[in-house]
Amino acid sequence: MIVRFANLKDKESVLKLLDELSDYGNFLQGIIKKSQKAQKKGGPIYEALINRDDIKIFVAEEKSEVVALATFYFIPSIRRGFNRGLIEDFIVTGRMRGKGIGGKLLSGVKQFCKTNRIKNFKLSSGLELMDAHRFYEKNGGIFAGKLFRFDL
Repeated sequence: MIVRFANLKDKESVLKLLDELSDYGNFLQGIIKKSQKAQKKGGPIYEALINRDDIKIFVAEEKSEVVALATFYFIPSIRRGFNRGLIEDFIVTGRMRGKGIGGKLLSGVKQFCKTNRIKNFKLSSGLELMDAHRFYEKNGGIFAGKLFRFDL
């Protein structure tokens, strides 16, 4: 298994994983409807972001198949005087969970941060994602507070 940055050829695989992430969250909330929003509408955004220096899409690849991803955004902090990061999406495809792939993907993100002098990164996780919470804590994540969303 390798961890690398996504490229344009990974678009279809990445968009499918993002829809799987949405579907899993919906399932835990009792919503059955399958999402294909990323596959239907995310292509142009993916293409616009893939070559930006302030955004990285990490993928884990097993036998030439993309099986996990993390979307990482640089956040310069004026108040703190250093760069931080934000993981917006983190998923290992359902059939590959429990095989250490998520830990290796997270280690790849951490190493990237160390190499690029990013002091810390944050991610949010839905309240219903208890397995994810245990995974993050097991891998050094610290519960750091509440997150508020504003729908417009």
